[in-house]
Amino acid sequence: MSEPLPGPHLVAKSPLGRLIEWACAAMAILGSALFLTEAVMSVVSVAGRSVLSKPVLGDYELVQLASAMGIVMCLPYCQLKRGHVFVDFFTLWAPTRLKKLFDALACLVLAGIAFLLAWRCWLGLVDMREYEESSMVLGLPIWWGYIPMTPAFILLGITCLMTMVQDLRASATEVAQ
Repeated sequence: MSEPLPGPHLVAKSPLGRLIEWACAAMAILGSALFLTEAVMSVVSVAGRSVLSKPVLGDYELVQLASAMGIVMCLPYCQLKRGHVFVDFFTLWAPTRLKKLFDALACLVLAGIAFLLAWRCWLGLVDMREYEESSMVLGLPIWWGYIPMTPAFILLGITCLMTMVQDLRASATEVAQ
């Protein structure tokens, strides 16, 4: 089962669609830069711990924070490229049009969840800032981690709505043929 799944390489036709695609790519690049920074810091910390007995102070806190931000920042691009894991066991029998309708419904549900998470992240940011919550070792304000997550979830929701429209159009095209 190593054959690649056929996936659309979306190229939006509208200026708004191209802006969404650009924002998804930019957010994923920033998230990837966080992962790269995190990896380098981890190597430096492990090497420092074993060679000099001096690890990077607060490395676990920084890895947790960077991982949370990086994962959320890559989600919109993953949705755009249809990279999420899906189980089609129950829809193998279904015609393409019905599968596209199910995909559109899944995009709508994911959009709702993404907007809900954006709202909750925003409230978390406000609470963490108000109560001056900070990390244990470094004393970093926790609310900083919420800053990129809120717009990333909003972008994920918008991307889900865009892919939902594309699925509905593909379903309508299937009927026309």
